[in-house]
Amino acid sequence: MKFQGIMTALVTPMDQNGEVQEKQFRALIQDQLKNRIDSLLVLGGTGEYGALTTDQRKMAIDITMDEVAGQVPVIVGVVSPGLGDCIELGKYAKQVGAEAVMLVTPYYLNPTDEGFLKYYQAFDRNVDIPIILYNIPYKTGITISNALVEQVVEAVPNVVGIKVCTVNMGDILDLLHTVGDKIAVLCGEDDRAVSSLIAGVPGAITASSNLIPNVWKEIYELVVAEQYKEAVTLHQKYYPLMKALYKEENPGPLKAALDLVGLQVGAVSAPLMDASEAVVKELEEKIGELGLVR
Repeated sequence: MKFQGIMTALVTPMDQNGEVQEKQFRALIQDQLKNRIDSLLVLGGTGEYGALTTDQRKMAIDITMDEVAGQVPVIVGVVSPGLGDCIELGKYAKQVGAEAVMLVTPYYLNPTDEGFLKYYQAFDRNVDIPIILYNIPYKTGITISNALVEQVVEAVPNVVGIKVCTVNMGDILDLLHTVGDKIAVLCGEDDRAVSSLIAGVPGAITASSNLIPNVWKEIYELVVAEQYKEAVTLHQKYYPLMKALYKEENPGPLKAALDLVGLQVGAVSAPLMDASEAVVKELEEKIGELGLVR
């Protein structure tokens, strides 16, 4: 299975004017590759997709594809609500050789189940590229049910996976039971990734692996080796840091933490806010305790 292991949802390094910082982006990607991360997701929510213009999104894709140079799979996040925008970026991802796209549920539009299905079928007809469904109800306000995921998997040939962002482990277990033999069920929550991996998901899409890719890689390898107690212990060691990364809206604290360890990734774009002084201070303490400065 291509979509297994730890996939980092990359931040997009930007300056105070919201321009993509190429040098810093390449340094971040090189750090990921050096730490043997399994795959990379560019332009997810952590990558501030919504803050970027179409040209900037294509620039971020180009930088990632060039720097990775085929060493690991690159997945392009497609996080627009409109089908036309999604098709345009999907075609570009296909053109430059991305492994897949991660296609978010069409938020704001609030479709019926039939509308969901027709949406994915229309994208599939227009763009011949593997699709990872992206279900994140607490961001989009809509949910693609597990029952509907089964229908989509049967009706849309290019669907190869789903990123599941849920507080309910039962959703993960149900998807593993119903479609786990057909597509990659990927956990999208850092705090539930270890339990999901132990339960049988083939991989996780994490944001904190921007900061600690080596730790996540070790956790994954421990689970594969069925050393579950050791995996849980390692996760618990870093959990206070992971928790601090989400005390304010992602990726503000994450970008601050990356700057603190020596990977300069700049500011977040409005309406998001950079991390507060209190959170930065907490991150400094946690990073110092763990000895994470590059």
